Amino acid sequence: MNFWNQHLTTKVASSFLILSLFTVGVVGSVAFFKAREALKTAAFNQLRVTATLKEGEITRWFEDQQRDFLLVTQFPDVQANVKVLLNGPTTDQKYKISHNILSEYLKNVVKLKPNFKEIFIIDRTNKVILSTKKRRENEYEILASITYIETVEPGGSFDPIFYVSADTNKPSVTLAAPLRDGNGTRQGVILAHLNLERIDQIVRERKGLGKSGETYLVGSLITQNTFISKEDSNTQEYPEGVSSKGIDDAMSGISGEDLYNNYAKVPVIGVYHWLNDQDLALIIEMHQEEAFLPARQLAGTIVLVGLVSVGFLLIGVYWLTRQLKISRQQLENYSRKLEQKAHEAEAANRAKSEFLANMSHELRTPLNTILGFTQLLTRDPCFQASQLEQLEIISRSGEHLLTLINDVLSMAKIEAGRTTLNENSFDLYAMLDSLEEMFRQKAESKGLKLICDRYPEVPRYVQTDESKLRQVLINLIGNAIKFTEEGGVAVRVKMGNGQTNQLTPQAGTNLPQKVPKTCKLDFEVEDTGSGIAPSEMERLFKPFVQTETGRKSQQGTGLGLTISQQFVHLMGGDITVSSTLGHGTIFSFDVEIAPMERLETQTQQKRRRVLGVAPNQPKYRILIVEDKWENRHLLFQMLTSLGFEVRGAENGLEGVHLWETWEPHLILMDMRMPVMDGYEATKRIKAHLKGQATTIIALTASAFDEERTVVLSAGCDDFVRKPFREEVILEKMTEFLGVRFVYDVKDEVESRKNETTPSSFTLEASSLGVMPPEWVTQLHQAALCTDEKQIFNLIEQIPEEYATLANALIDLVENFRIDKIIDLTQAP
Repeated sequence: MNFWNQHLTTKVASSFLILSLFTVGVVGSVAFFKAREALKTAAFNQLRVTATLKEGEITRWFEDQQRDFLLVTQFPDVQANVKVLLNGPTTDQKYKISHNILSEYLKNVVKLKPNFKEIFIIDRTNKVILSTKKRRENEYEILASITYIETVEPGGSFDPIFYVSADTNKPSVTLAAPLRDGNGTRQGVILAHLNLERIDQIVRERKGLGKSGETYLVGSLITQNTFISKEDSNTQEYPEGVSSKGIDDAMSGISGEDLYNNYAKVPVIGVYHWLNDQDLALIIEMHQEEAFLPARQLAGTIVLVGLVSVGFLLIGVYWLTRQLKISRQQLENYSRKLEQKAHEAEAANRAKSEFLANMSHELRTPLNTILGFTQLLTRDPCFQASQLEQLEIISRSGEHLLTLINDVLSMAKIEAGRTTLNENSFDLYAMLDSLEEMFRQKAESKGLKLICDRYPEVPRYVQTDESKLRQVLINLIGNAIKFTEEGGVAVRVKMGNGQTNQLTPQAGTNLPQKVPKTCKLDFEVEDTGSGIAPSEMERLFKPFVQTETGRKSQQGTGLGLTISQQFVHLMGGDITVSSTLGHGTIFSFDVEIAPMERLETQTQQKRRRVLGVAPNQPKYRILIVEDKWENRHLLFQMLTSLGFEVRGAENGLEGVHLWETWEPHLILMDMRMPVMDGYEATKRIKAHLKGQATTIIALTASAFDEERTVVLSAGCDDFVRKPFREEVILEKMTEFLGVRFVYDVKDEVESRKNETTPSSFTLEASSLGVMPPEWVTQLHQAALCTDEKQIFNLIEQIPEEYATLANALIDLVENFRIDKIIDLTQAP
């Protein structure tokens, strides 16, 4: 990775250069071949047109010579005088006259028709008896390559015979017409040597063929092909004849066009025609170099422009790579700073977590002592009413302080991302009814109406995080009642987005599935309070921020809405608020739930007052390892009063020594202690075989749920959070040691009270009228002191026929609503 970063700019520039050159090369090649094809097509068209024109001119020229020669031979005076010359003696006067007449006439014909180079007459012995060239008379003529036109009709075509002239050593054509007598016997021949200069002119004309354009005629001379007409031709250069693809194909009677090497091995583009009437091959060629020069020039121009462009682009790329290098260096510096900041943030987060853990321990530990000893003191019958009231004030203040601490620590857990969703199945109807009962008295005390509306399609049994949903509703309903002075509060629950409560049946059955698909459940909490100002809406859900009304009330921490929002998000929903100043506020939120057909049967153990350890059991030894004397003393008094043998240790090291010598059945181990903490002490104890049989229950004031996992991984058998309750400690002893306790016999009535549903009974102050005033006073004092055991003792005195009243009061205690009992029992 470092190598790549180090050479990134070089690789970018190299890759760009290669790609640019490749692109320019491809574009230039494509342009060249496309232009070459276009030029080839144009060249072929031009050559074909030229060939056609030349072929027509050559054909017409030979036709003209044929016609003129026939006119000369068939002229009556010529015929008459030729007969005299062929039949009369040379000494005869008529012979001489005819000779002179024909000589003058033919000379005039040659002058008028320069295409006839020589006209002469031969007799039966092939001796020249008359010629326009006087010197040739009395010579003998070879008739091997003579072109006879005796049978050619006027205007018809013929095939001239080419031969090499003995005089000029050049290709020649001689036209001949036999002279016959009345019996058809040939008496002689009249001949004309043609002047082929016009053919040369026609063939050599290169108009439109460029500098390298070339046109020539090829004819066959017995065994080889030779030039009939060609500019600067020298047949001696080709003693074996001329040859090329065009020449060979044309002389074979094939007309066509192609790219090939000509007779001189030069690459040409050529068109070749076989002139059937003239028994010649017409070849028109152009050098490929000249024909395709524009294509090469175009490709070269494109490549040149491309290379120039690549050059400019390379300059730009070089500049960009320099900027990238600078930016990369800046980014690396910034990354190092970010990494450093991340390490600092991580260290700060660890420090924050450690601080929260310490804060949780330091706050909950003294609260555990305060609340625990308050409960013990309220049991003492020696205290007067005023002293009990003071203890009740201490207890209520401690509970309020615990609530504030829980809010702050919950917010800290949320910010640290350590809050998790703990889903469970529960009775939604029962939870809503219990909340209604919880807040009804408080609402009525302020003269408010509390309306809870549940739509019919809302499922009774659902699966989600019951604890967090309850907390959100308690926060919203509590705020609504707190900040509403007149009118009322309405709570509405319905299915979200028009959904209905439908369970999907299992395949092959009519029973619903145990795990149905999830859906949304909508909640609304509406009040007729003073409302929220628009300027305060944006920071409504910020932690430690309160509205103007909240600040005036001087209650709370400003964390309730923040925690509610986070809990709703955790449950897969969102929370919104709409408010009109002076008219009220509506909080709406939805959560994701899974409807259930029914709940699994759960046996709930009701709280019963423990009088002591049941007889006929071992003498259980309990070791308390706790660095705080107050907590050790609290547990010592609680357990010794029940009949346990108890010892204490101030730290883990002392606890390990006591375990080795005293061998307790159970150890209540605090996890944070000096000298040696509970984690190390537990590991040392569990490392021995004897320690495996010792039950260790951790005592911790940590606010984090994951602390349980850490504690159990250290070797502890279970976990109890501070501030702890007496019944929790005793339940753990029953679970791990099998300890049996003696309970107050009056608590047996509770098993029968549970058969009546509390939600069917409305608890009011008048409901307590079935009991004596003294009993109501004692219940009020116990509630003020938050003495749950005394409250349960008083509830046991309720007659069986008023079990609904007993169950309603038990429900308030279990839901931590002792304040409502205080409101119900206070004097009017």
